[in-house]
Parts: sequence; structure tokens; C-alpha cells
Amino acid sequence: MRSNLEEFIRVAKEAALIGGLVLKENFRRVKEENIEEKAEKDFVSYVDRTSEERIREHISKCFPDHKIVGEEEGGDPSGNFVWYIDPLDGTKNYIAGFPIFGTSVALTVENEPVVGAVYLPAFDTLYWAGKGTGAFRNGNPINVSTTKDPKYAVVAYGFPSRAKRDLNAYWNIFRSIFDKVAAMRRPGAAAVDLCFLAEGIFEGVTEFELHPWDVYAGMVILSEAGGTYSLIEVNGKLDIVASNGHLQDFLEGIVRNYLEEGSLEDTRCG
Repeated sequence: MRSNLEEFIRVAKEAALIGGLVLKENFRRVKEENIEEKAEKDFVSYVDRTSEERIREHISKCFPDHKIVGEEEGGDPSGNFVWYIDPLDGTKNYIAGFPIFGTSVALTVENEPVVGAVYLPAFDTLYWAGKGTGAFRNGNPINVSTTKDPKYAVVAYGFPSRAKRDLNAYWNIFRSIFDKVAAMRRPGAAAVDLCFLAEGIFEGVTEFELHPWDVYAGMVILSEAGGTYSLIEVNGKLDIVASNGHLQDFLEGIVRNYLEEGSLEDTRCG
């Protein structure tokens, strides 16, 4: 696999850019009549679908034997090489004209995320990493911040507007973190949040009820930038607690206190 890593990274970067071009061309042009509600408060448009189609086409052309799982078209996650695509991370932001959104492309090898690329079209910014390569933003190496004291930290926080859990748990987690840190932010796109953490903008990220395509690319980028993360998997959904490493125990402790289901320790990375 090591000998193919550069090729995997190249294709991931190209795929993220290809999907991102669709987003860039249609930004602030999607009309209300073009928006569908897949489920309560869960929206999709022709932009999401077109972005995913073009990303799939590119990956399939380069690696016809690999499996692909995408947010819009699903897919078979079994196999040694599986790509995970979020063609539009931050759909509600995109629809509203808020420029925090992107494409996210990750490759897993034997269920381990090893390559990730995230492209932010509104800023023409591409993040990428491969296992053991380090993490990069537009070709320049990035690293997590060195902040150790929570009172100087900025933490991104998110949960879905269609949350299935008791919302009191989320309010309590938010309040407990907010009380100890410098600031909290809610950009609304998990992959973007993890990239901002990887380059030292944030010191922590706590997000809930996600899917693999939301976080796998960002996880690779964060790990290669020196950060850490933990996952909870409950009923097919993922929660992520991530940090620059120095704040991991602080954030995990608060999340554990209010979320009883699952185990964070078993899937800790970094």
C-alpha cells in the first residue's frame, strides 16, 4: 500500500477539487424550488448530487476495483479499499450563502482511514494528508496549536438540527465547555472544523451524530497535523471529540459525563 500512497493522495485531491468546482459554480444560485428535504431538516439539491457523481466518476476511472460510499448514493463499505465521499459538507451553510462548506474525500484501507482531502471552494483552500506524510494546506505543512490551557482555547461544537438524542445532553456539554474556554464556534461543517483544528485555528472539536463521510478525511488530516481524536459509535452514527492533544482529556471528560452510551477509550487515536 505504501508504494501506492502518493497515487491515492493525488486522486483524493483531484476528486475533492472536481466536486468543489461544482459547488463553486453554483454557489448562491440554488433556488428554493431546487431543494429537497430527504428527512426532517435534512436537505439536498442537484449540487450535492452532481458533485458526488463527478467525484465517483473520477475515483472509479482511476481505481475501478475500489468501493465507494457517498452521502447521497450510499454504497458498499465492504472491501479492502473503500472511498468515503461527502460531496457537500455544510449543505445548510451552502444553501444560506454562508461560505463555510466543502467537499470531503477519504480512502480507507482495511477499514483504516489512510488518505484524506478536503476542499473549501469559497476560499480556494485544499487540505490533504496521507498516513505518515504530514498534513498540508495548499501545499504548506500545517500543525495543531500548542495551547494547553482551556481558558485560551477556541472549541468548535456541533450537533444536527435533527438530533435524535435528548437535547439536554448537548446543552449541558456546551455549557460545561463554554464555561472553561475562551470561545466556542459553530461553523456547521464537521470536515471543515477538523481542518481548522489541524491548522491551529481551533484547539478542540466536539460534534455528534455524524457519518463516516463527515469525518474520515478530517481525521487523517488532523492526525498527521499532530492532533488526537476519539470516536463513539452508537446505532450507526458517530460522535467525535478531537483536539490539539493537550485538551483531549478535558473535552472527553465533559462529553463522558453527559453521554453514557458507547466508549470513547476504545477508539482513541493520536
